[in-house]
Amino acid sequence: MLLRRSSAGFSLVEMLAALGIFSIGVVATLQVFAVCLRSTGISRDYTRASLLAQGLMEETLAAEDFTVGEDGGELDDVFPGATWAREVIETEMAGLYVIRVNVIWSDRGKERVFELTTLSAER
Repeated sequence: MLLRRSSAGFSLVEMLAALGIFSIGVVATLQVFAVCLRSTGISRDYTRASLLAQGLMEETLAAEDFTVGEDGGELDDVFPGATWAREVIETEMAGLYVIRVNVIWSDRGKERVFELTTLSAER
C-alpha cells in the first residue's frame, strides 16, 4: 500500500512568499498614511493663515483712511510662531492704494508665507 501525502496545507516557501508580499503592502500603506498626515498639517496651516490674512485685510479696508507704510506683529494667540506684516503703498494714480498682507510661519525649518494683495480706492 502506498502512502499519499496530503496537500491540504501550504508549504513554508509559500508562507514566506505570502508574508513578504503582505509586508510590502503594509509598508506602502504606512508611507501613504504618513504623507496624508503631513499634507493635512500643511493644509491646516495654509487655511489658518488665509483666514487670518483675510481678517487683517478686512480690518485695513474698513479703516476710515489708509496710512501709507508698513506694520506687523505676532499671532501667537491664534497661530503659535506666526507673524503678520501689512504694507500700504500709494500708487501713481491719485487715491489708489496697493494693500498687501502677509502671514509668515515656520514649518519644519522652512519659512512659509501666505500673501493677499488688493487695490483699493481712497474713500
